[in-house]
Amino acid sequence: MITIEVVGKPPGGKLIRVSARVKDGVFQSVSIRGDFFASPEEGFDNAQDALAGTAVSALEENFACFLAREGVETSGITPASLAALVSEGILSKENGKEPLPA
Repeated sequence: MITIEVVGKPPGGKLIRVSARVKDGVFQSVSIRGDFFASPEEGFDNAQDALAGTAVSALEENFACFLAREGVETSGITPASLAALVSEGILSKENGKEPLPA
């Protein structure tokens, strides 16, 4: 199992902080925080919690579906920016390097 902690600011987005545990390419837990906005917040939390059990390769698609299911609107974060940030964190961890701070 690997644990990633990554912080980044995608182009045109807000600061995003992700903590996740990944085992065999599947999220065991995910925490997404930052300076972005999500409404309703409870729906965002539900979508975040639903990522446990999701394959890393399906993060973008599944997070988009979970947000839509919960009726969540976001500003400063997108499923694509989240997936890119997490991929960066995993690659850095696998290469023995910590991601650079934003």
